[in-house]
Amino acid sequence: MPNGTTCPGKTLVTVADPRVAMFALLQRIEAEQAWRPEGVHPTAVVAEGVVLGRDVALGACSSIGAGSMLGDGATVHAGARVGQGCRIGAQTVIYQNVTICDRVQIGTHCVIKPGAVIGAEGFGFVEHGGIQVRIPQVGTVLLGDHVEVGANTCIDRATFGATVIGSGSKIDNLVQIGHNVQLGRNCIVCGKAGIAGSAVVGDNVTIGASAGVNGHIELGQGVKVAALAGVTKSVKPGAVVSGFPAVEVERHRRKEASLRQVPEALQRIKSLEERLAQLEGTLNGTPKDDR
Repeated sequence: MPNGTTCPGKTLVTVADPRVAMFALLQRIEAEQAWRPEGVHPTAVVAEGVVLGRDVALGACSSIGAGSMLGDGATVHAGARVGQGCRIGAQTVIYQNVTICDRVQIGTHCVIKPGAVIGAEGFGFVEHGGIQVRIPQVGTVLLGDHVEVGANTCIDRATFGATVIGSGSKIDNLVQIGHNVQLGRNCIVCGKAGIAGSAVVGDNVTIGASAGVNGHIELGQGVKVAALAGVTKSVKPGAVVSGFPAVEVERHRRKEASLRQVPEALQRIKSLEERLAQLEGTLNGTPKDDR
């Protein structure tokens, strides 16, 4: 609001950027509402060889596998499981009923929301002798710093090497990320999206809700994928794609506009065919019966 503006009977707070001010206020409210366990709950199970940093909090019935390390200020809420040989960074928060499978590494200041599963087996099978044989998944998952993973999202471990989620990326609820996916830094993946195995996603990519990305393709830096799109081929950096199969958004809009004209065009074609049949009948001396 411009300086000098007055509203009789009202108290005004003027700020340079209302959005930034609102975010700061919400952060204060969130900090006041936040709750974390105090220390290690008596029912928490901590295996041999676990290293806990300073001010680590473990909720009721949480479980930490052998040989894992939790950084300073890390929080594991009630019912969550951290597997064997894991590395959890400082100030990371793992909410209720999360499963972090063996050997997964998570960076600092990450947030893993309730019900997420990180490091479950990748979906790999090969047909042999008429049956589907499971391919062992012996890799891991690496999350960078300041990553957020939404409720009931699944990030699969790699067949070999690691499935990687770059620092600063934010993943919504109910997202599926397949084995060996390489997701860049500061990406946004919206709810119900799926990224198939071995896809490579560049930095600052946005994937809309319920979109699907095929395996073994590459999305360049800064790509934006519209909601419900199906990306079947690699996309060059900076492109905006939509539809199925996904194409650049302007091309998709032209296609959709053309499709809306199809019923009228078919009616015109039918009318022209009837007129042509009448003309041919007249020329042959046998007028078409108009009944």
